[in-house]
Amino acid sequence: MKKRILSVILAAVLTGSMAAISAISASAILEPTGEYTPGEGIETNRYYFYMPQDWYNDFTTSAGMYWWEGTDPCGAKDGSGGDLAWPGYKARESEDVEGVFYVDVPTDVAMVIWNNYVDGGEDKTAPIYSKATQSFDLPCEYYSEGDTDLYDSLDDGNFFANMEESLLGDKALLGDFADNFFIEEEDGFGISFTLDNMIYIVDPANFNENKLSGKLSFGGEWHFYYGDGTYGPYPTKEASEEAGLLGDITVPVEVNTPDEAPTTAPVTPSDKETVPAPGQDATSAVGGTSTSDTPNNNNKGDNTAIQTGAVSLAVVLLVILSAVSGVAVFTRKKFD
Repeated sequence: MKKRILSVILAAVLTGSMAAISAISASAILEPTGEYTPGEGIETNRYYFYMPQDWYNDFTTSAGMYWWEGTDPCGAKDGSGGDLAWPGYKARESEDVEGVFYVDVPTDVAMVIWNNYVDGGEDKTAPIYSKATQSFDLPCEYYSEGDTDLYDSLDDGNFFANMEESLLGDKALLGDFADNFFIEEEDGFGISFTLDNMIYIVDPANFNENKLSGKLSFGGEWHFYYGDGTYGPYPTKEASEEAGLLGDITVPVEVNTPDEAPTTAPVTPSDKETVPAPGQDATSAVGGTSTSDTPNNNNKGDNTAIQTGAVSLAVVLLVILSAVSGVAVFTRKKFD
């Protein structure tokens, strides 16, 4: 009888362990240097970002991305989300164009924040405090008519109608972004496009003070990225160039901004390409830690790949094993 009970206990432990291992294996991977690698089977969109020259400083040479909902979220101040603290995941740098970074983000993530991968902390007297920079909370799933001033203003307000006509026709206006466009009739959104493979360009004149941190947050706009350092509001490079709205990351220009704001930026095609600040500010830097070389993973400084969620699962396993040990001891005493 005793052997039978112990066999059942061991089988339960093995089953729980296999389930936990499977859960960990399916989760995301946090690389030793902080980059995010999606787990197997997770669908993603790739989002690009041009980091303004003034976002670089003595504490960072990289961009970062933070999201707090959806698959593999970072940890929020209210305790929700994952284990990874601000500034979130480190972005990968493009091999083709200097200053361009990207992150492959799960498709169920609705909002993201770009930052310069610095946790400036809350001590306003610390040198690192003013070095942490971030964007507004940015919608990243898709754009529909009415979502953004830039696209609503194109073609005398007919941009979405023209894109719909092209989508239903020869798709010539959509170029390499034809798969981004879709028509959502059930929810009444009409013609829309996902932001997959698009690039976020900061507008240094569009900023406000973050309510949580007191630091500056910047707006800007998502643009179609043509992969060679150029970008624009049309799916094809030719259309953006013809409209005089082709931007070029490789040609920085001087802009007049307040002392605390960036003073350099890429060429911006239009003064309309800004996104108004959302009603709720995002979580921001809280710990005063430079993260240019190592990830801010709850102050873990090891050099091994860490799977997000592994710590929580390890605690669960520990509890299970402790319970099993107690049952085993009780069983032995009862039957000895």
